[in-house]
Amino acid sequence: MKDDPTDAGKERREQDDAEGDRFPSADQLIGTFLSEASLWPVLAVVVGSGGAFSAALIVLAVLDRNPFAAAALFLIAGMTVDVVYRARSRPSYRNGALLLGLIWLLGLVFTGLAVWSGIAFAH
Repeated sequence: MKDDPTDAGKERREQDDAEGDRFPSADQLIGTFLSEASLWPVLAVVVGSGGAFSAALIVLAVLDRNPFAAAALFLIAGMTVDVVYRARSRPSYRNGALLLGLIWLLGLVFTGLAVWSGIAFAH
């Protein structure tokens, strides 16, 4: 396509060059991690770290009744609800909502494991 001498080929090359210079949005970057199999280990670390953080917040807020952890949990849950609500109307938030859902799901699983194993009650 680079050697197309017509005006249509020139316009296509200019459009491709203009799109190549744009930095992808956050949702496009997250979509790359979700669709590219070679990046799944990185995605697993991101989801695991976020899940551990959310599990710690849940344990501190619910079991230890820490008001600061409860406030942080409330704010993060509110931001998650906002992203999920926006994802319903705009496709540009869908990958972010999926990533946040995975983090919260793993956080709940880690919370269950911490309660079941007794780690949540250790002082």
